[in-house]
Amino acid sequence: MNKKAINTVEKYNMLSKGDRVLVAVSGGADSMALLEFFISIKDKYDLNLCAAHIEHGIRGEESLSDALFVKEYCEKSGVKLYMKSINAPYLAKKAGMGVEEYSRQARYDFFSTIPCDKIATAHNLTDNAETLLFRLARGTGLKGVCAIPPVRGKIIRPFIEISSDEIRAWCNDNNIAYRIDSTNKDDTYSRNLIRLQMLPLFQRLNNGYLENINDFISDANDDYSFITNEAQKAYNISVVNNEIELNKLNLLDNAIKKRIIKLYFENNNLNLDRIHLQNINKITQKSGKIQIKNDLYAISAKGKLRIANLKNSPKLDEIVTEILNINEFSDKNIDFYCDCDKIIGSVTIRKRLPGDSLKPAGRNVSKTLKKLFNEAAYPIEKRNGDIVVCDDKGIIGIIGLCADDRVKKDCNTENVFIIKLPSED
Repeated sequence: MNKKAINTVEKYNMLSKGDRVLVAVSGGADSMALLEFFISIKDKYDLNLCAAHIEHGIRGEESLSDALFVKEYCEKSGVKLYMKSINAPYLAKKAGMGVEEYSRQARYDFFSTIPCDKIATAHNLTDNAETLLFRLARGTGLKGVCAIPPVRGKIIRPFIEISSDEIRAWCNDNNIAYRIDSTNKDDTYSRNLIRLQMLPLFQRLNNGYLENINDFISDANDDYSFITNEAQKAYNISVVNNEIELNKLNLLDNAIKKRIIKLYFENNNLNLDRIHLQNINKITQKSGKIQIKNDLYAISAKGKLRIANLKNSPKLDEIVTEILNINEFSDKNIDFYCDCDKIIGSVTIRKRLPGDSLKPAGRNVSKTLKKLFNEAAYPIEKRNGDIVVCDDKGIIGIIGLCADDRVKKDCNTENVFIIKLPSED
């Protein structure tokens, strides 16, 4: 078994000479074998070993006995041990998480506080098969079936290609003591259900099922790595100024398209589920919008896909209005302007209403705002904001779009009424 583990270490470049390795030790067979494995290769790789154990407060005296067992074993082996006790059931409830999920997070949070080059965990081939089946049952994609990676950052898993039966046999053959978690027989836990009920059925189908699953996971990782690299290259070409250029995106294979979309949203701190991803992919072929969450939308318009906050419009008290002499006027950095002397009464700014229409300056035809917005590809996220400029007679323009022909600036204009919106920076 040691030889198989060393092959895995070398295959995935898990160790460097002189590494300080933190071994995660629960007291079970897998982790005790892992600790003994690292003790056996300590001199070969010139390693500085330490161990970590977290007592979760779940199994009462049994859990406390596990912690004492690990403590005494490390003392006997001359391995420095870091220990921590928590009340996982209470803390998980407080955090609104499941106990298993919270405990896992608590372990890795604890490990991350300990100075080391590598964190070694005892995940094995059987764990990987359980993870694959669990994810398939719950719903997953190619990334999910890659299961538990041999290396993730500073976390290494030398036993990832060795079955749990092999590990227990090795412990028994070499008189390596270990603890047995009484909850391992409780199939109300999802993983235990898979281990106790499902894996034996796979064993009946094919004695070599674990090796076949390992091969599948390995192939899935290779495919995922290749597709991800290709998607990143295409992403770098397709995304400009934090917008996806659809003429480039729509030339790509659908597998790459979806990954670019998903990556784009991840880079904007938004994670898409399968349904959102499918719906956004559909609007890349036409104009439209898809709600992501709250006021955040995916907008497809003007040949680009982007993220917009539909309530991210300026407040009325942030809008600047001013009257300038024609000699002072410049249309640069101005969001709306018209002939001030053609305004009747006072100016108000409001949201659009059903049936609103105007005659755009220079065009001898009236249009509803809906039609005008569509023709001009007016930003969807701005359409429901305070954008309609009115005087006492009616609509005189739309901020960021046009003035009504009735108040247009011309060669006789002496004074200009302007509107400036606050900067988006």
